Amino acid sequence: MTDKSNTATLVYRAGLVLALCCGLALLVACGQGGTEATATPTVAPEPTPAPSDTEPTRGQATATNIDTPLMESFPVQVNVVASGNLPDGCTQIDEVISQRTDDVFRVAITTLRQPAAVCTQALAPFEEVVSLDVEGLPAGTYEVSVNGISDTFTLDVDNSLTESLDAPTTGAGAGVTPGISGFVWHDLCAQTGGTVDPAVPLSEGCVASADGTTIQADGVRDLSEPGIPGVTISLLAGDCTTAAPGEEITTTTDESGAFRFEDVSPDTYCIFLDTASEANVAVMEEGGVITAPLSNGVPTNSVTVTLAEGETLADVDFGFDFRFLPVAEAPANCTNSFEFVLDLTVPDDTVFPPGAEFEAGWRLRNNGTCPWDDYAVAFVNGDAMGITGTVPIEDVVAPGQSADVAITLTAPATPGTYRSNWQLADANGTVFGINGQAEDAFWVQIVVEEGAEAAGPPAPGSASISGVVWEDVCFLTNGTASRGCVETEEGSGFFRGNGTFDANESAIPGITVVLGRGACPPGGIIAVADRLATAVSDDDGLYRFEGLDADIYCVSIDALSPENVDLLIPGNWTWPAPGTGRQGIRLAGGEARESVDFGWDFQD
Repeated sequence: MTDKSNTATLVYRAGLVLALCCGLALLVACGQGGTEATATPTVAPEPTPAPSDTEPTRGQATATNIDTPLMESFPVQVNVVASGNLPDGCTQIDEVISQRTDDVFRVAITTLRQPAAVCTQALAPFEEVVSLDVEGLPAGTYEVSVNGISDTFTLDVDNSLTESLDAPTTGAGAGVTPGISGFVWHDLCAQTGGTVDPAVPLSEGCVASADGTTIQADGVRDLSEPGIPGVTISLLAGDCTTAAPGEEITTTTDESGAFRFEDVSPDTYCIFLDTASEANVAVMEEGGVITAPLSNGVPTNSVTVTLAEGETLADVDFGFDFRFLPVAEAPANCTNSFEFVLDLTVPDDTVFPPGAEFEAGWRLRNNGTCPWDDYAVAFVNGDAMGITGTVPIEDVVAPGQSADVAITLTAPATPGTYRSNWQLADANGTVFGINGQAEDAFWVQIVVEEGAEAAGPPAPGSASISGVVWEDVCFLTNGTASRGCVETEEGSGFFRGNGTFDANESAIPGITVVLGRGACPPGGIIAVADRLATAVSDDDGLYRFEGLDADIYCVSIDALSPENVDLLIPGNWTWPAPGTGRQGIRLAGGEARESVDFGWDFQD
């Protein structure tokens, strides 16, 4: 089974020609807003024409130097000062576009030269000052890239008046009362606690545990991951190897997950998070694991720090991955619904000998409002293949969380093609389908042949990754958002594309897609030296990487690269997440991972 739920994608692939003919005619610009670098859609820009006597020439300014000074204020303000040269006196700065993805700011400075202009042919220097949106960012080091030139800046503390407990009076860190502060965050992984199987891809944000047997979150604090309030943190005198609980000072994290010890004298201390304490068990749930920080490559719940005179330490952070998300009592009139994510074990039309036993597995996401407590996988129709009832889902799955489910089936004794259809059943035995629809099921389909051998290990280099780059359409008519729009922030009145590939939406050809090995780097920009391959989306918006082995890969599109900037900018990503043009993929041997798609929302 390849894609059993994305109706829009199926419609697209069946009727692409019609969509390409009419999709662009439907585009009208819409508003922009929100706190993110959120895109506002409009008509897709045409490729830049060759210079002529009638058309202006567009390009990118040549930056030779950038600087990122921090202003003496709080919250800190950061400007990027870019300087360089324009090719002649007729070329002018056209647009300055800034976007942020995780901890990387990407700035594009474009140019415009009017046709048939008479001007000096000497280089014309320029300087542009761009204000970066850094309010609310956590402490850390951030990269800035302007037309290929890079620099970094560091926020010593969380850059928010409401969340910072170490706000300086002037400059970065000035006037701060000495102390130790940090953050406890929920490190997200949809598969937490599952068993590592080399043939089964891991969700983004998940890694194998230190012993290599179970799955947990990756220990990296992403901007989208929330803090955990009410966690008790202890400060003990001395090194963590010698300090003994008993005379510790404690504090608790606030609503944002931040904590701070005030007026701490210069010395060596142990910062300790006891997940087994009575106070923390109630907050953090039994069965969860610490994922950060690391000690000798292994997550630890204690950190030794040495505080100098007048110093403030602001980065003593702890990541915690819940074994089960805290599940509140099911709300009244909650809804049962799930999203099919992917096949885990048996692709459609896999051949088995008669009577062969095999395991069918799927990844499903709870996109309803009811927690799955005492839920089950239920056979609904088709060929039973040994099971006609239900198979329990062992874990409690909160809304928004994913679960891997598996059932053991037996191939029929008679040759032929067989399909078994499945849905979910709640604690009362009520069956429901994909997106809550009674008729929508997921399935396993096999072929039984006499003399067939059980599937052996896949051949090396037989895996692939493919997807489509499409335009996510949203437009306003007399202030009313069209179908396909979502509000950037509740009550803001600003909208973007909804991240769903709808039938009226069209492909974006000519986009360069980059493949790298391993997890995606911060910001998702894969260095040239680390590229395994590149692909360009065709007239149908499709790209494909073939000849791959089982491994972890990063699929990334840099909208501000020289290859893509004229085709995409201005705009922003709506899928796989707002502002995110990358996807981490754990590829099994022989797996054909399809629908690794990217949605783009054009803006004025």
